Amino acid sequence: MDVAEFTRPDRTPADQLAVQEGLHGVLRAALAAAGADPADCAIDDRGDGALALLPSSVSKSELADKLPDRLAAELRRHNATHARPAQFTLRVSLHAGEVRRNDNGWVGNAVVLAFRILDAKEAKEELSRSGQLVAFIASSYFYDEVIAQDPASAPGSYRRIGVSVKSFEGHAWLRLHGGPWELGATPPALVAAPAHDDVVVRALFPAHEMKRLEGLLSGVETDRLPMIARRATRARIPLPRFHSVWEAFTLLADVNADPDGIPPAIEFLELLAGDLGGDTAAELTEWVEQKVYNLRRAGEQQERRETRVALPEQLRLHLMIVVELDAIDETRCVLSFWRQEDPFEWPPSRGGPYELAVAELERRIDDVIINAESEWSDQAISVALEFVMPRPLLQTPIMAWRKEYGSGFPRPLVYDYPLALRSLERMRSAHWHRLWRMRWDSAVDDNPSLRRIHPYGSAESKENPIDAVLSESTWVGMVMDEPPAAHPDPSAGPDALTAALRAGVPLVVWHPRASAEDLRELVSRLVTGDGGIAGVPGRHRDAHLAATDDDLIRNLVVLLDDPYRKIEPGGPASPTSSGGRR
Repeated sequence: MDVAEFTRPDRTPADQLAVQEGLHGVLRAALAAAGADPADCAIDDRGDGALALLPSSVSKSELADKLPDRLAAELRRHNATHARPAQFTLRVSLHAGEVRRNDNGWVGNAVVLAFRILDAKEAKEELSRSGQLVAFIASSYFYDEVIAQDPASAPGSYRRIGVSVKSFEGHAWLRLHGGPWELGATPPALVAAPAHDDVVVRALFPAHEMKRLEGLLSGVETDRLPMIARRATRARIPLPRFHSVWEAFTLLADVNADPDGIPPAIEFLELLAGDLGGDTAAELTEWVEQKVYNLRRAGEQQERRETRVALPEQLRLHLMIVVELDAIDETRCVLSFWRQEDPFEWPPSRGGPYELAVAELERRIDDVIINAESEWSDQAISVALEFVMPRPLLQTPIMAWRKEYGSGFPRPLVYDYPLALRSLERMRSAHWHRLWRMRWDSAVDDNPSLRRIHPYGSAESKENPIDAVLSESTWVGMVMDEPPAAHPDPSAGPDALTAALRAGVPLVVWHPRASAEDLRELVSRLVTGDGGIAGVPGRHRDAHLAATDDDLIRNLVVLLDDPYRKIEPGGPASPTSSGGRR
């Protein structure tokens, strides 16, 4: 079989991929319905077509009887759920004979003849003019011995055509089937949506169903609309900012189905129903169930449901800001950021990079945050900021940083976000990550208390250096007696911060003036509470907002690294690195 006009100009590589995947899906479904188990067949991809070899146990009469209708039906189903460039028609040749296989594929005169009649010029021209879905081209042998012998195969629907391809001169039998169908037409292939929406909706959603859905969706509101739409498309395409649920649905109705055959518009309605609840959700769920059944995609939809991560009540997006110092001049740096659009997708694309002076960091990060907030403006979800810093900048007072300098009234970041300080050194050191994950998992499972936070200095000695102490899996945090040096001196003895990073200890706390003993009570409050160790940044923020002139909390430095939210520093930037939508 061969896809007609596979390389036509309006097909992008993504469309060609959708066509190729659709071809194999259509072929396998049609073979199964015609009595040939695809698992027993040899199916070779040919880029813009395929070669299917069926075992001799398959009834040729049954195949000739059932395959035309089933292939046309599966093609209609594919085309109804894909945009015009990803819709397609087929030429299919039918022949029987002896074949052999070697290391390079299948060979034999029967294979050669099947491909020769497939390229018949008259078949190509007739299919193009007819508006039909499939051109079946049977060899003289297959027509005489199989089709002509069984009225159920509709021998009268075939007509004899001449074939002159390469060295082959002869004739075959042509049947055009499955139409009329004009790709991208309105109707029967498409149904236009109301004019004010300025979109086209496929026959998957007939006019009466669209009217019913519009009535259900027009008054619906959800703060999670951008996230639901993004999840429905599996983040495959950039999406505009939607003004209503109905607008989102009508746009998604014009998006190709995924390889599993589930259209994004149907996935959108199912996710929306799960978010809404109530009578509207029940009606949407009933509609989705019926539509999935009609598409014969109940199994695929069930697989999605089993692997789908439910949306929790409390969602959070992350903006990760990474600073890398210049290798020669430490007064210069490179700023990048990773802005999350969906709480369940990580990592997002890299934004930036920007080269700037270290002294300019706060103002440039202000710009990044303002751009991010503009992109998030249609979401009602909390946001956390993470600063991944090189060691010399770990003393940077991020808790005192502000945003919206352009307004003339800058606002402290801590007023609006939990802030987390993270280690660039650890992020880059993949050979430390296994232990890091183990300690984090241990902390999450145990909901740690002060007993698992090591007060550096109390158990360390020449005989028992900090490296050895922290190797015990008990410790998931460490309170340092003094701030870590920007550039540790190996001759000065073990470096506590390096030891903690190597051992996978996710939480490290210090203060510019207070000792570990002075911080004991404060650290106990930080590590105890809802959310366990992951809730430390939120509790740090709460304590900071509640403090007045409390030097302990205002100058406390908390480094917390989550191993499940990593990036590749210095990786490729996204096409729109200025902070625009990807």
